[in-house]
Amino acid sequence: MPSSATTPNLQQLQHQFAAALHYQPHDLTTTIVNDHFSAEQRLQLYCNNFIIGLTDVLAAVYATVSAMVGDDCFNHLARQHILNHPLSQGDVTIYGAHFSDTIAAQPTLVSTLPYLVDLARLEWQRDCVSRLACHAGNLPLQKLRQLEHQANSITSQQYYFHIPTSTDTFSSQYAVVSLWEIVNHPHSDQHQLLATLDINQPQTALIQHYQWQIWQQHVTPELVTLVTDCQQQRPIAALTTTQLDLLPQLLHHHLIDDIRKVNSDD
Repeated sequence: MPSSATTPNLQQLQHQFAAALHYQPHDLTTTIVNDHFSAEQRLQLYCNNFIIGLTDVLAAVYATVSAMVGDDCFNHLARQHILNHPLSQGDVTIYGAHFSDTIAAQPTLVSTLPYLVDLARLEWQRDCVSRLACHAGNLPLQKLRQLEHQANSITSQQYYFHIPTSTDTFSSQYAVVSLWEIVNHPHSDQHQLLATLDINQPQTALIQHYQWQIWQQHVTPELVTLVTDCQQQRPIAALTTTQLDLLPQLLHHHLIDDIRKVNSDD
């Protein structure tokens, strides 16, 4: 029986096991019991299952990317990502950040499918928004009336339009928003739509967890800029006339849930 001086403690075992799962140097083979299977065989079994499990997680988040490149290519990308971006906590439901960087590091793939990096960014943003609190769509009608009548309690110099926290903006030099919609809402004209899609057309969109679903909407770059300014607590009085003209669109898309004082807790 090994002495306490040579037996690794729980924390050391956890670090060594994590290293083994990511094919990094470790000393676990001296700790694992050999019987019908060697220590190396046991570890390889765990490693394979670990890679497969996280590949399934990535495939669920990046389903459209997977559809574009096929299973073999996606499995290769997933393995590269898992080894280069180790799982840092036990909750795998939030795993998958920076997968677009893993794709960007594959020059041959990017030269063939240059839009793939942005498509991955879109899918990650959708996944992040899906984990935010759902927005019910309530509008601050009473505060809007106070602002319209310039009540002393709410002034355009001190207050800003608050955007629901479950809202994100997306911009790309490629038409990946349309691509995502075609792939994920198949119908009889899907192949024709894909064939006629101008993938080099820039697109901007809003993504929101709205009324228990992920709401994705094509919008103008100007509206995206307005939403970003509001998210940065830009006072209403500092908005341009052109931006104020877009207020009906903010209301139409339920993109204002409150009117708050600048520098208040968001």
